[in-house]
Amino acid sequence: MDLPRTFHPDPEAEPYRPDPASACRVKFDARVDFTNGGYVEARDFLLDIEGSDIAPERLAEMIVSAMNLLRAGPVTIFAMRVVRRGEHQDFGPAAPL
Repeated sequence: MDLPRTFHPDPEAEPYRPDPASACRVKFDARVDFTNGGYVEARDFLLDIEGSDIAPERLAEMIVSAMNLLRAGPVTIFAMRVVRRGEHQDFGPAAPL
């Protein structure tokens, strides 16, 4: 798959629903531009997925839904890969109290 690619998520797409029991997650870098200006970027962001594969078009829809981005415009996916739960570090080191 050639990345980066830009997608225009369907506002009527099925909402993203996290599944803490999923065996796989998608790890990605992306940028969401807003229709009223500005943008938000994600690096090494993780979302639960069903199965072991996901289309980048669906990932763009999931990003907008998961972050509840009301004025989302185009979504550019720079990198994505499916990882099995436990293959990556979910949390950084604990902060001292």
